[in-house]
Amino acid sequence: MNEEASPIRRSPADFLWAHGTKLTTGLFWLALLGGYAWYMRSTGLSVQEAALGLRDFLGESAWGPVLYVILYTLRPLIFFPATIMTAMSGYLYGPVLGTGYALLGGNLSGSLAYFVGRFFGDDLFDEDDPDASSFMARHAANLRRNGFEAVLIMRLVYLPYDLVNYLCGFVRVPWLHYATATLLGVLPGSLTFVLLGSVLTSESTSQRWLLGGFSLGMLVLGLGLSRWLKSRGIGKQAAHGK
Repeated sequence: MNEEASPIRRSPADFLWAHGTKLTTGLFWLALLGGYAWYMRSTGLSVQEAALGLRDFLGESAWGPVLYVILYTLRPLIFFPATIMTAMSGYLYGPVLGTGYALLGGNLSGSLAYFVGRFFGDDLFDEDDPDASSFMARHAANLRRNGFEAVLIMRLVYLPYDLVNYLCGFVRVPWLHYATATLLGVLPGSLTFVLLGSVLTSESTSQRWLLGGFSLGMLVLGLGLSRWLKSRGIGKQAAHGK
């Protein structure tokens, strides 16, 4: 008579050996967040005041654009708001160059957050896992199957930028689908906030009204595109995995 196989129990040492890299990375990340929080608390700066200091530093340096893109790329590691960085680009570099720098930094930061999420979630929601029929696993599989459409909709409705980045990496949305949808989906939002930042440095009232109007137009365009895509069933298909 065959005896039922007993479940394999792993010792703490086995767990540490298997997940040591992730634990080390996670501790480093927590230390980075802790250091950022300590600096903000010790200096008494708010996020807005920190952004103003960063703006002054980038505006005075000849390497400002390069530093801006680097800082934008690393921004998701401390959850510094992407909207502030995008608006700052318009304020510092104007609507044309500002849009280019913001798009470059935004897409690089999105990919960084995606790969961080993928690193920490690479063994979760596995389709070969016996629990893959769970609610979360089913929705993760649907998101993977409809990655481009789902990410595009989430970008156009202005869902929190880093939430989408980490979520897509966590559930392993194919990177090419994620990156392409992000590149297209962030265009209206990036233009919205770059133009808004450019308003602050406009020299004339008419120019401010023009830039503000275009900024509002980009906001409406993004939301309108998302509604149009949903009306064609794309959003519904992405949600239900059809």
